[in-house]
Amino acid sequence: MNRTTHGPWPIAVLLSAVLLGGCPSSDPPLTSISADTRGFDALRAPATPKAIIFDGTIPAPDGEVIGITVYQPALAADQPAPLILHGHGFGLARTRNFEGDNPIGRFLSADVSGDTATAAWNAGYYVISFDQRGFGQSSGPITVMDPDVDGRNISAILDWAESNLAHLARRDSDPLVGSVGLSYGGGFQLIGSAVDARFDALVPVATWNDLRYSLAPNGVPKTIWLDILVVGAAPGGFQFVPFVYTAFLQATLGQVSSQSLAEFERRSFASFCAGTRVDGRGVPEVDAFFIQGANDVLFNLNEAVANQACLRAAGRDARLLVQTDGHIVPLLQSAGRQILFGTDAQVGCGARVYDTAAMMLDFLDQKLMGRAPGPQSPPQTCIALGDGQGLDLPGMPFGGAARSFDATPVIPGGAGLVVELLRGLPLQTLLSTLAGLGPEVLDVVLAVVRSPPGSVQEGTQAFIDLLPQIVNLLPSELVQQLVAAPVYIPLHAAGAGQALAGIPQATLSFSGGAGAPPLFVGIGLRRGGTGDVQTVSEQVLPVLARGEQTLDLIGVRTRLQAGDELGLVIFGFHPYYANNSLLSLAPVPVQVSGTVNLPILVR
Repeated sequence: MNRTTHGPWPIAVLLSAVLLGGCPSSDPPLTSISADTRGFDALRAPATPKAIIFDGTIPAPDGEVIGITVYQPALAADQPAPLILHGHGFGLARTRNFEGDNPIGRFLSADVSGDTATAAWNAGYYVISFDQRGFGQSSGPITVMDPDVDGRNISAILDWAESNLAHLARRDSDPLVGSVGLSYGGGFQLIGSAVDARFDALVPVATWNDLRYSLAPNGVPKTIWLDILVVGAAPGGFQFVPFVYTAFLQATLGQVSSQSLAEFERRSFASFCAGTRVDGRGVPEVDAFFIQGANDVLFNLNEAVANQACLRAAGRDARLLVQTDGHIVPLLQSAGRQILFGTDAQVGCGARVYDTAAMMLDFLDQKLMGRAPGPQSPPQTCIALGDGQGLDLPGMPFGGAARSFDATPVIPGGAGLVVELLRGLPLQTLLSTLAGLGPEVLDVVLAVVRSPPGSVQEGTQAFIDLLPQIVNLLPSELVQQLVAAPVYIPLHAAGAGQALAGIPQATLSFSGGAGAPPLFVGIGLRRGGTGDVQTVSEQVLPVLARGEQTLDLIGVRTRLQAGDELGLVIFGFHPYYANNSLLSLAPVPVQVSGTVNLPILVR
């Protein structure tokens, strides 16, 4: 299904109203103790009932404050309990009562990480849900997970826990600490564990590896998500550190500076994996279970694969579940349980069906409770395919079956889509649609749309000048097709029992179109080999049309049926990367040829 929008600004306004316009707290705590409670003698700790034992703020290292809510499990006398840190997504706030009946509070915590945190509390874990810096009751500007600011805040929470939780479980004098959270709540886990060695197990859901790749892959700003995160945050009163506003302005103008990219790199797990940080920090000694959505446009599958590979290279136990959704672009994609997010409650891995939250808790039980793997223990790498089906693999497939294609013309930019759209109209419909422009204009338009595909040259400036008027005359249902008209190059006819699952790789050669804007490349699917082309997992990668390039395309997954056809889809314009105006780019043809390696597996 193709969905369209008239640009990112209405989306940002929507988010301001329903998500970022302030995040009310859920129900008041059941019981509380003061913030200055002293430490207890863990060897003589009495039995404790299940309760919320603290809800308030603690000092941050830089003089700001951190909002936390502390959940104490029901414990027998001297029974130890590991700690789980629960972090919220961007724009939200901590959960102040996992069992409350406040509808807003229940909605804000209605994600798989909140479900897992609740289950952990019920299963004998301490849980601390906290406000990320700049959200809820945590003060200070948003730093986008600066290790020296957010990382120190996380350490302060662990310091408080060690001093105040009577039954806190330890191993070799160190507390046993795990974590759960999605998106921004996954980012705190990776950055926090790289800063503070007290973490033992992480369960990040839909988070990043490298913010440079997340926000500007191949240097092309992902403007729709930048608008959502920055413009959408303003009505909620959220304030960023200055570099974020600078980077946003640069992205709006089409290019983010190397200085801004360096700041994003410093806030990325990739910098710890690369071992090139000036502070000398490296890969943490921690195990992790990553969960990522194949259709996640903000933090795609490749990011989780990179995180898993980093920890595995360091000898850690790193597992990965690929499910359907993740960050969802409103109006362009289907939403999950939350407005901007979705997670599959159940997934298939090989011959078994799993409950996603139960997988998360089983992993934490293994690492923090010392329990043997249970029936919900996550596989090394699971690629769920929907309807209880999926693949149980040792790792993520890269590349695969090689398919080559000859030079194919593509017209970059939004103007090229207008040309292709007009070219496909019956002549009488075209004349009727453009009747209001006058005979001289019609002559220009007809000359362009009657030219052979791919032959539009730079001399059509008259057509470019007319584009705003032309688009205003087009019926809305035709304008909506502007975001759904890729060039499609067939590559593979599927056999029975196959799946496309993994990270496709491609070597692409570009010629012509000097100075052309980026193209957007993905994998296309035609069911039964006929009909409309679907972009698999709704993913496209921006590619600069220059010379020859070898690329990892964005990871995808889908079940195939005998007769299905896979191919390469190349967009001249895509709404994920809408920048300034879709009409601002001239239709200069580019010739594309190359080889695509498809990860085709037997399911």
